[in-house]
Amino acid sequence: MLRLGTADHSLWYDELASLEFARQPIHRLWSAWMVRETNPPLFYSLLAGSMALFGDSDIALRLLPIAIGLSGIWAAFLLGRTLGGPRAALLAAMLLALSAQHVDFSQQVRAYGLAHTAVLFACLGMVLYLRRRSTAGLVLYAAATLTALYAHTTLALFAGLAAVTMLWLLRDDRRAQLRWLVANGGVLALWSWWAMITLRQLAMPVTNIAWIAAPSFREAIDMTAVAYLPMYLRAAGPVGTALLLGLFAGLGVWMVRARRPDLTLLAVLVAGAPLLLFAISQRVPIFLPRTLSWASGPALVLLSVAVVQIRSRLVAAAAAAALLASSAIGLAAWLPDRERDQWRQATAAVERLHPLPVFAGDDAVALAMLKYRASPASGFTPIVVQAPWQERWAAGLYSGPHLSPAAARRLIRMRGCAVAIGWGPMYPPILEGAATRRIGPPDRQPEVLLVHLPGGRGCSR
Repeated sequence: MLRLGTADHSLWYDELASLEFARQPIHRLWSAWMVRETNPPLFYSLLAGSMALFGDSDIALRLLPIAIGLSGIWAAFLLGRTLGGPRAALLAAMLLALSAQHVDFSQQVRAYGLAHTAVLFACLGMVLYLRRRSTAGLVLYAAATLTALYAHTTLALFAGLAAVTMLWLLRDDRRAQLRWLVANGGVLALWSWWAMITLRQLAMPVTNIAWIAAPSFREAIDMTAVAYLPMYLRAAGPVGTALLLGLFAGLGVWMVRARRPDLTLLAVLVAGAPLLLFAISQRVPIFLPRTLSWASGPALVLLSVAVVQIRSRLVAAAAAAALLASSAIGLAAWLPDRERDQWRQATAAVERLHPLPVFAGDDAVALAMLKYRASPASGFTPIVVQAPWQERWAAGLYSGPHLSPAAARRLIRMRGCAVAIGWGPMYPPILEGAATRRIGPPDRQPEVLLVHLPGGRGCSR
C-alpha cells in the first residue's frame, strides 16, 4: 500500500526512456538495434507486457516494478530465514519494506529493482547449493543470475564475484565445483549476445555513460554509504562514513568468529562489490549508488542475521528497533522529494502559453513532452532544435518537426517569442543572446523558458 499510495507522480527522465523502449517491437529490442542503449532489454520486454495489460499511466507503469520489489522483500525473507531463522527473516523483510532506497527502486520504471531482487534470489540459490549441494539451488542461482545480467549490464560484476567466491568456498568438493562451473558456463553462453553488444558500445567514441566521472576513493566511500546504510542519505558525509566503517568493522569481527561459508559468501559480495566497482570505474566510470544498489539487499540480510545473533536479547531488540526507526525516519524524509522531474507541471505551463512555438533540445525531451501533453488537440507539438549533447538512445524515435537553429530563430522573430524546454545539458541552441524568463520553480527539472530575441516583435503576454 505504501508503494502504490505514493506512486502517482511524474516519471523522471530515465523512466521515460524505459517507456519509449517498451513501445518498440519486441524483435527490435532483442536485436543489434539495441546497441544504442546501455541497458539490456529484459525489463523493457516485461514492461511492454505490463503496458498491454494495464496501460501507460504513471501508476500503471509502476505496477511492474512494485510487484518486482515486493518479490524482493519475499526473497530477503527467505534468505534471512535460511541464514538466521525466522527473526532474521522478519527483520530483513521489514528493513527492505521501510527502506527509502528500496521503495524508490520499487517505484522506478527502471531495471534496478529487478536486478536487486534477482541478486537476492541468486544468493538464496548459492546458499542452498553451499549447504546441500542441491540441484534446485544451482538452478535458482543460474536463473536469477541470468535475469540479473539481462536487467543491468553492471551485474556482470556480481556474476564474476559470485562465481570466483563460490569456487573458493567449494574448494574441498571437486564434483560440486565442476557442477558450479557448468552452471556458470551455461549462464555465460546465454548472456554472450548482450556481452557482445556491450563490447561494441564500449568501442564507440561517445557512450551513453560518458557523463559519469571516475570517482575518488572518498567519493566511492560516500556512495557506498548512501547505497548500504539502512537509512535515507542524500550524501553520506562524516557521519555516514563513520557508520559505514563501523558497520564493516562489526560485520568483519562477527564473520571471523562465525566461520560459516554461507555468511562468508554474502560478506565477500557486500565488501567486494564497491571495491571492484571502484577499480573498474578508474577506466570505465560506472560507480553510482544505483549501480551498487544490487549489493544493498545482501548487506541488509547480513546485518539482520548479525543483529538477531547478539547474545543479549535486550541488546538485539534495541539494535533492531534502532535500525527500523532510522529506516522509517529516512523514508519519511525521502517521500516529499521522490519526484525527480516535474514533467506534468512543465507541460501544463507550456499549454498555458499556447499558441507559442515550443522548442526542445533533443528527441528525448520532445518525447517526454508528448507523454504529458493533455491531448494532441491541446495545441503544441515540440520542435526539436538539436543540442550539442544528445541522447543516442532517442535518435530517430521522435517523428515530429526538427529545425536548424537558424530556422528556429527566424520563427521566433516572426512570432515574437517562444518556449524552450531544457533538461540536463539538452537545451535547444537558440538561447545565445536571447532574453529568457523562467516559468516555474527555480530548482526543478525540466526548465521552461520564455524566449525573446532582440529584433523580434516582442512577447504579447
